[in-house]
This record gives sequence, C-alpha cells and structure tokens, in this order.
Amino acid sequence: MKRAFLFDIDGTLVDTGGAGRTAMTRAFEELFHVKDPFRGDDFSGKTDPIIFHTAAVRHFGREATGKEEESITRLYLEYLANEVEAASEYRVLPGVKDLLQALQCRPDCLLGLCTGNIQEGARTKLRRGGLNRFFDFGGFGSDSGDRAELTRKAGEEARRLAGGPVDILVIGDSPLDYAAARKNGFPVALVGTGWTDRAVLRGLGPDMFFESFADTEGSVVRLLGLERGIRTDFRSIDRAAEIIRSGGIVIHPTSTLYGLGGDAADPSVSNRIRAIKGGRSNPFIVLAADAESALSMARDVPDEAMRLARRFWPGPLTMVLRAGDEAPSHAVAPDGTIALRVDAHPFALDLIKASGRNLVSTSANRAGQPAPASAADVSPAIAAACDLMVEGNETLAGEPSTVARITAAGVEVLRQGALRGKVMAPFVDFQDPHR
Repeated sequence: MKRAFLFDIDGTLVDTGGAGRTAMTRAFEELFHVKDPFRGDDFSGKTDPIIFHTAAVRHFGREATGKEEESITRLYLEYLANEVEAASEYRVLPGVKDLLQALQCRPDCLLGLCTGNIQEGARTKLRRGGLNRFFDFGGFGSDSGDRAELTRKAGEEARRLAGGPVDILVIGDSPLDYAAARKNGFPVALVGTGWTDRAVLRGLGPDMFFESFADTEGSVVRLLGLERGIRTDFRSIDRAAEIIRSGGIVIHPTSTLYGLGGDAADPSVSNRIRAIKGGRSNPFIVLAADAESALSMARDVPDEAMRLARRFWPGPLTMVLRAGDEAPSHAVAPDGTIALRVDAHPFALDLIKASGRNLVSTSANRAGQPAPASAADVSPAIAAACDLMVEGNETLAGEPSTVARITAAGVEVLRQGALRGKVMAPFVDFQDPHR
C-alpha cells in the first residue's frame, strides 16, 4: 500500500525568519491603516484566512468582506515574495532536504503539503529553499480556513493519486496540526523545530515525536515503520536477493567502493537509482556473475576483451563494449556501448547468483560527493533512500573501477581507477589522458 506524508511548512520544513508575519502586517497596515494589527497573535498552526479574519473582527468589530479578503491576499502575496527573498534568517530546517530526498526516492511514498498557507504563499516560502520539487499536491489555507478541512482535502488527494487506499501521516510542529490530523483520524508526527514547547508537543501523545529531522536515516526508519532497521550484514544474502528480485535497491560492497545495486533488467530501478544519486544521466555499469554472462550482453567481442577478461575478471576492470541484443536497453549509452564488469567481492558475486539477476551498479553517493570506501562513509540520506544496506567492517579500495573501451583497434582507458597504469600498460594502445 502507498504511504502519503503530509507536511506542514512553517516550523516543520522551513523557518522564513518572520517573512510571513512581516508581509501580512505590511499588507494589513497599508490597506486598513491599523498599526501593528497582529500584536500578541500566535500564528503557529493557524491558517492565513483565520489570521486575517481574527484581526478584522478585533479591529473592525466585524468579519472581513470578500473584497477586503481579496485585496489583502493580493498585497500579502506581493510583499511575501519580497520578504522571503530578503529574509536574512531564512533557512531550511535541519535534515529536511535529505529526509524529503530519501522519501521521494522510495516508490511507495507520496509527499504532500498540509498547511495553513494559501497555496501561492506556500510555494513562495518553499521556493527559496528549493523544496517545491518534492510536493505535487496538498491541502492549503486557500482550500479552507478550517485546518481540519484542508487536512481532509489533502488526504482525499493522496487517495486519488494512489488510486485507492493509502496510509496517511500528517507531519507538523504545533497543537493545531495535531488536532486537525486527529479530527480526520490520521496518525500524526510532531517535530520540535517550530515555536511550541517540545514538552507540550510530547504531552499531546503524537504517534511519533522528533526533536528535529537532523538524523535523516533515523527519521525515515521511524516514519516508514522500519524500526528493525534497513541495515544488515553479510549473512542476509537471502533477504538482499529477495529485495533485488522485487525491484528494490541494495547498498552493498564491491571490490572498489560501496555501491547501489538493483535488477539490471528493470528500467524503473535505474530511474530510482538516478534519482537517489541526483545529477546523473549516463547509463550505469552492469555487474554479472562471470565473464560468459557479462560478454553475452555484448556483440562482436574483440579478442583483446577476452584476454582482459581472463586477466582481470573478477576484478576492478569495467569494459565498455558494443551492446548486443541481450543488453538491457536502458543500460546502453547513446553511442551503442554498454559498460560491463565481473566484480571480485564475494558478497557482490553471491548477490548476483542468489537473486538470479545481473545488477546495475554505481557508487553509493550523491553526484559530486565523495564515493564511500566503507559502510561508515555512506551518508544516512543515501541509506534511508534504499531498501537495504549490507554492512561490513572492511575498508574497500577507495577508488572506482578502471574503465576501458575495447574495440578492434585496441584498448582505450577512459578512467584510470583501481588498476594502475603499469598493470594495464601491456594492454593499452591509446595514451590515457588521465595518466
């Protein structure tokens, strides 16, 4: 069953440094000539319409008219864009980006908003922090001034997108978030990064409480109900193999680095790995159990490739060859080649054999970040985005595999990697520009 996580914004995802309050104050003062109209008001958890209407009743002795509401909304949004951009104290709260990235990379998760902000205001507050990309739907103050009602609408949209029943969790930072979730019968997680005393939040008895989301992996494990953990050791080969067969992603050691692995025949696996890494468009390496299996995915295999396979496989050599009919189409580069390796690490070989699948493989890190040579080097966000992490105490080579293009004309080293120049020298006809 799909899971939907409905996030509040202010105090849960971002702290705008008071930009929302300042923009609302400026708009009210300009339109109605009331100085400091929200003095003493607590905005936490309240919807934008309720904040405005409460002030109107206090200062005018009546509810705001539709025209007045339209005017202040327009002016508020104009000022909000400026205030958010100028706010020196604006910040995305600890761990939030990594948490959202990890959840978004899990195919069973939907991410939505559940906020008292009117929709355009919500998007303005998230835009500066680069968070809008995580949320395609939600319930907003522009849907209803009643927090419980907009929460209900967010839940309905989650069910529509899931195409049926969905497990819903509301995530906020105030008693009003809690009350709205409970009124709809939704579980609720509270985080202590807003403006309500943490003891008060704990005292409400939420289904989960977090001091913050700084511990990304721990947060994801709890949010997904994976308290038994996503980490295991080499003895869990059967569990890892089942995850591969079911289309999941396993972090595991190779002879060079810790890598992300999944079924090479499933394009959705490659797409998910690409999302986890970020900024990667090229096809991934394919790992096979032996040379025969690997080379069956290539065509017109040169004799030199056979010679290299006998010398360096299993081992840290990736060969780039012309892709054959057996090659997964999504693993084929635009120039018609495929990158193949038979790795030497016992767990990697056992995982391929136990799962009965060739594996797409790439280092277990975000694009541009250091590749991990040990389990401790794998970031919590990467671990949390995957289905299982197989840990060992060893430190691996710490360098990626050597990548060589093999053609009838000879061997061209594309990436020096773990095989040093002297080792490869007898096989290389082209000068390696990186040597």
